[in-house]
Amino acid sequence: MDRHYETVFIINPDAGEEATKGIVKKAAALVEKHEGKEIKVEEWGRRRLAYPVEKKKEGYYVLFTYSSSAEASKELERMFRNNEAVMRYQTVAVKKRPAAPVTAEKAAAEGKGVENEQ
Repeated sequence: MDRHYETVFIINPDAGEEATKGIVKKAAALVEKHEGKEIKVEEWGRRRLAYPVEKKKEGYYVLFTYSSSAEASKELERMFRNNEAVMRYQTVAVKKRPAAPVTAEKAAAEGKGVENEQ
């Protein structure tokens, strides 16, 4: 059974652009290898940290959103733990977002009635 996950990780800014891109590609390939779906990568870029980590005040932030088995998220975290360039990481399981609520206008257009709650 696939679950939805979000993983945020912070890469050491001194690692360089090439190493950063390599880590992101390797992480995406690892999720795909474990039959991950709906992989979305958002590179937030270099940002100031809330507190110094390893004497660094900045880090390169990346957000992964994907659906996969629990094994994929465990392997992803194992990869981050063994990579010295990854300063911090966190994975959370998220519930699938509910469908948009039906408005009265949309229901009328579809020929359905919407009851008013009072």
